[in-house]
Amino acid sequence: MAYVTAVKADDLPLLVKLHAEPTQRFGKMPGGIMSDQHPYVPVPEECRRALASRLPYLTDSVLNELRATELAYRDGTIPPVEPPIWISRSVGAALDAMSLESADEIVDTLSVARTTGARRARQGVPIAALTRAYHVGGRLINSTVAQWAAEQGLAAERSAAFMDTVLTVAEQHSLAAINAYQELRRSLPAASAAEGLLHALLNGETSAVVAGELARELALPEHGRYAVIVLRPGAPGGPSQPLAELPAWIAGLRTVWQAHHDAAFGIVVLKDAAPGVLGDGLPATGVRIGISAAVPGLTELGRARRQAELAERTLGRGTGVAHFEERLTQAMLAMAPDVALQMQSRVLAPVLELDEATRDVLLETLRAWRTAEGSMAEAAKALYCHRNTILYRLRKLERLTRRSLSSPHDMIEIVLAVEAFELANGVGAARRERGHNLFP
Repeated sequence: MAYVTAVKADDLPLLVKLHAEPTQRFGKMPGGIMSDQHPYVPVPEECRRALASRLPYLTDSVLNELRATELAYRDGTIPPVEPPIWISRSVGAALDAMSLESADEIVDTLSVARTTGARRARQGVPIAALTRAYHVGGRLINSTVAQWAAEQGLAAERSAAFMDTVLTVAEQHSLAAINAYQELRRSLPAASAAEGLLHALLNGETSAVVAGELARELALPEHGRYAVIVLRPGAPGGPSQPLAELPAWIAGLRTVWQAHHDAAFGIVVLKDAAPGVLGDGLPATGVRIGISAAVPGLTELGRARRQAELAERTLGRGTGVAHFEERLTQAMLAMAPDVALQMQSRVLAPVLELDEATRDVLLETLRAWRTAEGSMAEAAKALYCHRNTILYRLRKLERLTRRSLSSPHDMIEIVLAVEAFELANGVGAARRERGHNLFP
């Protein structure tokens, strides 16, 4: 697997055209692309063997980078057991092609690339993720061949010839995968094509071409305002909501649903409405719902999906509806669980060592005081106790945390630490449903 030029999905038609037409560097041939100015120089067998011995390393390196940069490799769009196998096969096919005697023979090594391209199209993987996979693989192979040549003390001219061979193989394998992807997508029935397009956009595809195709398929405004809803069962492993039972119109706004594993994603055409109006039109009993902020156009659905999922995560272990725009602080904590855990431990350790009942009383008092905007009397009224009791509890919280609630910096740390604790332990969701919030 190899691809050495970073390509945007928008550029793919141009890329295919450039590959298909003669240029100064590459000329047409029945098997694919051949260098006009540089003869095809096979990579020596000893180099191919050295690279083959590093195949596990190359596979892991490609996979780690793809998982870090492409959502499809993390969210189950591509089954987790599949990438190591297919990456290894793709890299192996590229290594075999590099040792052939003629560029004409590369066409015989393209079956893995074609199969990979068609497979990713069926899975709804964005074409940008496919091209990135070949880019990453090609770059790693190129750098590994360069390292081998340096270790062997080869002259720069000979090393450059091998690099040109890697480039030729990379281009033919990547183009074969792209062509197979596009051919499969064109062969899908209209309904499946729309589903695949929507799946790709939700997974981070930003191609205006893909967005335009989906807009035509589903009669959606390409550049209108959208929000994304994620709906999951209230308990892990619980029954998923049948798509047929989900509303096609919410608050008078058209909504298109798509299932993905245990979740249902709703794409809402907002028009001039605010995402806040969507909560009342959804089944909030026994489910977890996250709603994104508004985004400008279909190409931004991937970003909206991430916001919706972050909002849903702020529910902790509870159920209900969470709006991203109302949970920005909690969303930041959910994005960095390690930081949130460190904050919780650093600030609240003495409080968390108390018995559960005492701990909860202190944290509930802080919440009521914050909701009352610092009024002891209002907090006492909400908790049915005397204002001096509120004062005593808050002073105790200050002593335990060694922080002052009158200091803005200390107050921020305490509030963030409490929110991190509640997100991690699921104790905040029920209280939020009762109308209390550290960030009213």
